[in-house]
Amino acid sequence: MALDLFAVVTHIHRNCTADLLKAVGTLELTITQTKLLHFLNETGPELSLGEAAEQLQVSLAAVSRLVDDLVRRGIVERHEDAADRRMKRVRLTDAGLDAIRRLNAARLTGLEEFARTLTEPERIKLADALAALLERPEVAACRIEGTA
Repeated sequence: MALDLFAVVTHIHRNCTADLLKAVGTLELTITQTKLLHFLNETGPELSLGEAAEQLQVSLAAVSRLVDDLVRRGIVERHEDAADRRMKRVRLTDAGLDAIRRLNAARLTGLEEFARTLTEPERIKLADALAALLERPEVAACRIEGTA
């Protein structure tokens, strides 16, 4: 079953990547910056630079430079921790949330294009399989805004 799922995911990924990479390019984000934005969005509302470095598996200096660029561009904001002024915290701004929405929209476009290629019987089978998987809270939690 895993090999079959791999084949489907790989096929979809190949056909969705162009839109996603275009969105990343338009936003002028590095892959590591993109990972940070998604991590902030998923864990929210904020995290320390040390936590970000650990999650991204980069040095504190590297994450600091990465965040400097995002702060300069208004995508994230950085501030001192209220309890420990030596610690810096970072969170998404409205522009950062908009960037996440744009990246998700690019992924969704590719999936919509794939869905249009399905026959009616394939759509019905896929809808049934997805409904069963979406009963799992951890799967349903991954729905993006405005989807049901």
